[in-house]
Amino acid sequence: MSRLPSFKPLGSRAASVFEAMLGGRRHLVHPDDLKEADAFWEWLGDLERPVETPEKPRRSWLRFAPIAAALLLAVSALSYWQFQGRNPGDFVESYQSVRAERRVIELADGSVINLAPESQIDVRYGPAERRIRLLRGQGLFDVASNPARPFIVEVAHGEVRAVGTSFDVIAGKEEASVTVVEGVVRILLAGKDKMVAGGTKEARQGEMVRFGTNRSGGNQVSFIAQSNGADVSNATAWTRGVLIFKGEPLARVIETVNLYSQDTVHLEDPSLANLPVFGVIRQGDASALKELIADPDLIEITDE
Repeated sequence: MSRLPSFKPLGSRAASVFEAMLGGRRHLVHPDDLKEADAFWEWLGDLERPVETPEKPRRSWLRFAPIAAALLLAVSALSYWQFQGRNPGDFVESYQSVRAERRVIELADGSVINLAPESQIDVRYGPAERRIRLLRGQGLFDVASNPARPFIVEVAHGEVRAVGTSFDVIAGKEEASVTVVEGVVRILLAGKDKMVAGGTKEARQGEMVRFGTNRSGGNQVSFIAQSNGADVSNATAWTRGVLIFKGEPLARVIETVNLYSQDTVHLEDPSLANLPVFGVIRQGDASALKELIADPDLIEITDE
């Protein structure tokens, strides 16, 4: 029997990925998809690979139609081959972003996810629900309405349920937070083996809710904090390439700036870690942070 290839099938993304590659738009394809596509060509072996041409009108793709049809058939067959015998509900599609990268993911139902840098999600779509596991980082979820299939974002501390709405979730080590941009969501706390009885709360547009675990007497206690009013425009500014600071401590501001930049900011005097910072800078412009503090020499910027 032939050895299974080690790469992950492109699935429903195959058509758009190969069309972009063969139509001269390789630069628009995400690096992870490029690796999967290139690995697929290597696995095909003797099948001649079309020459990638400079970008032209989309009709140039038609001359590759016979190859495309065979290619997509092979992708579909391979996907079935690899996952036959498994429950369709077990299929998980994974996405992640790296430092200084924001990634936009369009899902099959029309929902859209904006991933902040250094974030990771698993996507599992079943007949009764649409479940996203936010393993780390931050995401803005614009949910296509479907009352029959709730949209669930799961984090270590619980989950956020919606039908058709827009909300931002940050997954931290000890707690998570959700800011509702539109509509209503329900937050459910997670226990060790199941959801905590009574640990639920609704949040509406313009509200932010923190939830997670606190240590009390040597034990971990789950909590859902009271709703706080949120400036939705500020909470989602990161999706527009802007970082807004309203008194956050300098150490935390530096962590955020570094997350969105290839350069690295270092604090020269750790005793000033709690210095409040106010202002707005563009993502990737680490040097702009010097303009927000009274003494620019407090920080050093390197290209490490």
